Amino acid sequence: MSSRVFHILAQKGRTVITVRADDPILSVAATLARHNIGGAPVLGPDGQLVGLVSEKMIVHALSRHGADITTLTAGDIMARDIPTATPDDSIYDIACRMTYSRNRHVPVLENGKLAGLVSIGDIVKLRAENAEQEAQELQDYVTGSDHAAVQPPNDVPPMQCGRKQD
Repeated sequence: MSSRVFHILAQKGRTVITVRADDPILSVAATLARHNIGGAPVLGPDGQLVGLVSEKMIVHALSRHGADITTLTAGDIMARDIPTATPDDSIYDIACRMTYSRNRHVPVLENGKLAGLVSIGDIVKLRAENAEQEAQELQDYVTGSDHAAVQPPNDVPPMQCGRKQD
């Protein structure tokens, strides 16, 4: 079974921190920092997705405009042509879109409305968890059968993604 975007949304939730196209860049930077996120979808006056702004875009704008960055808005620096996803899209397809577009965030749309946001970190976390689960299943299969060629270590618990090992 291939993992889908809805698997990530079920794990992390559908709450999305957004900014408005007319928000000043300093306000956008403060929002990203406050929520410890690297990017946010940009919404227009009608609440529709119009782009995406990221830390990288803010740094590029700062290098181009210097102190004048304070006069810019999210709409001035946002990426307009961004890949989007649906809840049924495969994680592999989303990872490919991120790679080719060089975006670390992909807004998820459902019936034309913003329904979530998938980041590269979300994909890495899911892939790591899936790999750990598959490895455990294979180990259980081998050690649970009469093929006891591989014995699990008794004193080392498996590390879980997102948790520090003691």
